[in-house]
Amino acid sequence: MTIVFADRGLHLGVLNALLTDEVIAAADLRAIIESTGPDGPDDGYPGPGPRLAASLELLHAVAVPSAAAAAIDNLDFDGGNDIYMLVEQTLGIDTGGESDDYNVTSLEGIHALSGLQSLDLDGHGYHPAPLDLTPLTGHPTLSELFLTGDCTGAEALESLPALRDLDVSLAHLDDPDVLTRLEARGVTVRR
Repeated sequence: MTIVFADRGLHLGVLNALLTDEVIAAADLRAIIESTGPDGPDDGYPGPGPRLAASLELLHAVAVPSAAAAAIDNLDFDGGNDIYMLVEQTLGIDTGGESDDYNVTSLEGIHALSGLQSLDLDGHGYHPAPLDLTPLTGHPTLSELFLTGDCTGAEALESLPALRDLDVSLAHLDDPDVLTRLEARGVTVRR
C-alpha cells in the first residue's frame, strides 16, 4: 500500500524524512522536478516562479510506501531541510527554504506515521489559518510536539498517551486550560 497525504506541506515533510533515511533517492525526486520543463521568463533566482508550483504538485503526487511512513519517528519542517534545498537547487531559486509554498495547513492522515515520536511544526509549520489538532487524537507514539501559530482542537493533546514534552512558546491554543491539565499529568510544557 501507498499513501499520499492530503496536505502538500505535510507530504513534503514526509518526503524529506524518507530522503534523509535514503528510502527515496534524491536523483528520482530531482528528475520529477526537472520534468516541469525549461525555465520561462518568470522563473529563476532569487524567487519562486511557476515551475515551483508545478514541481510541488508533482512531488505531492509521489506515493509514499505505507511501511516507510510507519517507520518515520521524527518529522520537522526546518527551512534548510534536504527536500526544500533539492527543489530550490534544481529550479535555481533561493528562498532559503522559507517559501509559503511549503506550509503545513493540515495534519490529516498523520496516523499513517504510526511510529512518529517527535513532530516539530516550527519552520514551515506556520500557517495562515488555525491548524486543527484533532487529527492527532489518540496518536499512540507521539511523545514530543512543537506547535506554532493558532491551533484549534487543543483537547486532542490530552488523548496522546505517550506525550511527554510539549512546546507551545510560539503557539496559541483555542483551549489554554489543556496545558494545565497536561502539566498535572506530568507533561513538560514550554510556554
